[in-house]
Amino acid sequence: MILEKLQLKVVKQLDNAVFEVHNNEGMVFYWVDHPAAKALIAQQGAHLVSYRPNPDEEKLWLSDDSLFTKGAAIRGGIPICWPNFGNLGNENNTKHGYARTSLWTLDTITTSQEHCYLSFSLPSSSNSGVALSCNFTLGAEARIELVTTNYSEKSFEYTGALHSYFITDVKKLHIGSLGDQYIDSVSSTKVDNVASFTLSDETDRIYLQPQSVSQLIWGASKTTIEHRGHDSVVVWNPGDKLANKMPDVSSAEYFICVETAITQQPQTVKPQHSHKLVQIIR
Repeated sequence: MILEKLQLKVVKQLDNAVFEVHNNEGMVFYWVDHPAAKALIAQQGAHLVSYRPNPDEEKLWLSDDSLFTKGAAIRGGIPICWPNFGNLGNENNTKHGYARTSLWTLDTITTSQEHCYLSFSLPSSSNSGVALSCNFTLGAEARIELVTTNYSEKSFEYTGALHSYFITDVKKLHIGSLGDQYIDSVSSTKVDNVASFTLSDETDRIYLQPQSVSQLIWGASKTTIEHRGHDSVVVWNPGDKLANKMPDVSSAEYFICVETAITQQPQTVKPQHSHKLVQIIR
């Protein structure tokens, strides 16, 4: 169970199905214990660390070597990349932005028979007049909505992703509906007329014409991922050679990142408008 694995202690009950829990480092998490699903969200990064719909298995991979210390990015689950994906826009940008290591505020909890809803907000800092919120609806499916709202008088641009790590077996994995065109970020080349999905020794691809639903199939297991508000789907697995050089990656054999992403050009949010980047996991 994830609580024991991360040595989390219950501090208080916030709702019929939601508990505040802490680790030994003093990090705050929110444990969702609902008849339809179990989930864990870190306050740092509004990071969905674990999601297990009942009676199904865990959907999200979490590295055994991930750091759970204040200010360190968590390796696994669903990191939020915002307001930039990688270093897009400026080489001096913090890789994948600051949202994933910032402390968010839990604003709303609503529980029904079908699901539990939690809404988090990130206080405005570097981007004055721009508000960021992340809404989780956790039940038989997990719906993650990253909402960028521009209250300023100028248009705001951003790139980003819901950088999801999914449990799989890469030796048996097939991913459907990605389209036949991608940018290989390892070789900096564009690949066309892709016949079928195969992993490389190191896989880092931006699929340019994906369908709105991706299917992960390995053996008798399947995970379906629906994307909205995106312009691309990123697929990443470091492979064994690179993973061995990464101190917080325990193994590359049992996960694949399939990311709902904005990478091709910045998303423009006009004054007094919002944009939603949405991923739905089934």
